[in-house]
Amino acid sequence: FHSAPKNPGMALGIFQRSMVLRATAAAKLQLGQVRHGHSFSASQATLQLVLQSKPWPPWLRREMRSNWAGETGAVAIYRGSHWALRSQSQSQEELRSFVEEHVAAEEAHLEAMESLVCEPDERSWMPATAFGWALGYLSTRIRGAHGMYVTTEAVESFVEEHYGDQIARLELELQRGEHHPLEAYRALLELLRGACADEVAHKEDAAKRLAFKQGRSGVSGILDSLQFSAVYWASKVGAAIAKRL
Repeated sequence: FHSAPKNPGMALGIFQRSMVLRATAAAKLQLGQVRHGHSFSASQATLQLVLQSKPWPPWLRREMRSNWAGETGAVAIYRGSHWALRSQSQSQEELRSFVEEHVAAEEAHLEAMESLVCEPDERSWMPATAFGWALGYLSTRIRGAHGMYVTTEAVESFVEEHYGDQIARLELELQRGEHHPLEAYRALLELLRGACADEVAHKEDAAKRLAFKQGRSGVSGILDSLQFSAVYWASKVGAAIAKRL
């Protein structure tokens, strides 16, 4: 992970770009181009092949530790949101569907990560489940569906960068012939690409749902900006901690 940038306006810039993404997502929706469900899959044969890439170099070991914590937290976010929905009216059926669809993808990611990051000393001690559950619960309890969509967009904006950095570095190192067995590392690369594709789809789905309220301004717009920035930076800091603890 990158260290925190010196420019404190970075998260605001990311939020502004997310507003453009929302407009794009709305256009994709009209064209029927927004992907639903998830395409991630990792067979036992694939996971066994990826395990042959171990022991990983130190940087990748840290990243995989953080990946495991991140997917653990992601599952918990949706479970926390689902729990909050238990006390809300049936008018939240759209959010229920959103949560159930996305948690299925995150559970598939987590199952794969648990198969790869399988030794106790490879896993982070950070309480990702508690943090994730609280984030999902509070986002939904306080701001309803809108709050959960903002949280999802913010988290996935970071996760896209997080996986993207790993993929780019691993691609470069494989091109240089730095890792063997090659097929095992290629399988790991494809697994990371598949997980990243799902996360991007989740971000675009949340942006699509928020796009219908893009005209919101004043207090609501300020709250969206503050929530997005807080969740984005919390995700970034949490991932950095998970690499080390």
